[in-house]
Amino acid sequence: MNVQRAAMGMLVLILTFFILWWGKTMLIPLVIAAAILFLINILSHTIRAVKIKGRRLPEVVSFLLGLVVIIFGISMIVNIFVKNIDQVLQAAPRYERNLEALLIQSSVVLGLEEVPNIREMIAQINFRPFLFNLGQTVTSLLGNAVIIIVFLIFLIIEQRMLRLKIEQLFPKKSEQDDTFALISRIRKDIRTYLGIKVLTSMITALLSFAVLRFVGVDFAGFWALLIFFLNFIPTLGSIVATIFPSVLALVQFDTFGPFIGTVVTLTIIQVCIGNLLEPRLMGTSLNISPIVILLSLGLWGQIWGIPGMFLCVPITAIIIIIFSYFPSTRPFAILLSGNGDITKSPKRERALIP
Repeated sequence: MNVQRAAMGMLVLILTFFILWWGKTMLIPLVIAAAILFLINILSHTIRAVKIKGRRLPEVVSFLLGLVVIIFGISMIVNIFVKNIDQVLQAAPRYERNLEALLIQSSVVLGLEEVPNIREMIAQINFRPFLFNLGQTVTSLLGNAVIIIVFLIFLIIEQRMLRLKIEQLFPKKSEQDDTFALISRIRKDIRTYLGIKVLTSMITALLSFAVLRFVGVDFAGFWALLIFFLNFIPTLGSIVATIFPSVLALVQFDTFGPFIGTVVTLTIIQVCIGNLLEPRLMGTSLNISPIVILLSLGLWGQIWGIPGMFLCVPITAIIIIIFSYFPSTRPFAILLSGNGDITKSPKRERALIP
């Protein structure tokens, strides 16, 4: 019987991941819409907590304000990315000349008889496939934006019925309380994770911006914004966030000094905040094993690509919390946790359920 149950569980697991991969075209926009709604709820909750002359804003007004702020913020970020990418393309000839100078210097140091010609290297590259793929990517993003907005509208409508559905789905009071407690714990842990991650990523981005401005790297604000978002990807994001502006420093200047200074300083910032400050603030709030985070990063990156990398930590945290609530899956929750302690149980706060 145990062998049959294990085989059935493995079959269900494989089928689940296959469905997640096969249906990613629709599931990724749905998950992104759910994440946006979660951010809107957090922001509206924060706005409503502020008292104006001893009175709080109505719930509907707070939610609408949160919705407007989040949508406006997303549109501003997209605009900044598009604008800076165009400026990078306009500055490309200057970077090309500096790269040629660096190649000449490197060839002299290494004793090479023939200096690589950067223009010949670029001329041999066929840009048509790249432009075609870029067009497909832009088209896909625009299509997903429409789908995300549609999903977001329906999720906003649906969340108002969540409490009633839970009460109808679980007639027993104890079962309702357990379900509300489970949702409350998920919301509390993910809210804590996002709050700390936003704080540490913002500190990293601001320090990186100061360094890039001091060195004189172009588009320092753009790179700081990119560093802020890349730090939400565990481990790999901080590495990429260091490489991108450092490479620009390499091709922007005709000496290696700014490049070395940028690499060293940004690496120190990432190590200090990522390995010292963030663990102290995070504590055991999520209680996920570091090796599990790395495996989760690779797994969700394979299934959903870059969106999966951003969402891997919250998804893994939700899985651990759900597993910890059922005796049959508690051993898996213990294995996935950081210290094996999954006994924490929040108060049953039904007020947190919309």
